[in-house]
Amino acid sequence: MERAKKRYIFTFEGGGWNTVWAKSLPGAKKQAVLEYAYSDTLNPVLDTVSLCNDRVLADAMSTFY
Repeated sequence: MERAKKRYIFTFEGGGWNTVWAKSLPGAKKQAVLEYAYSDTLNPVLDTVSLCNDRVLADAMSTFY
């Protein structure tokens, strides 16, 4: 049985945040690095990667309002 992917949230060096989908915390860290490997300025802070539930996402989104 395959594990379902979960949403993980993280911050970037210098500010900002985003999310990735992965099956595990180590997988989420790897995915964050892979998704932003093209950028010299968007550097995920791997110590901040954590599981993201609806409340965490709502709180993060509130920074845009």
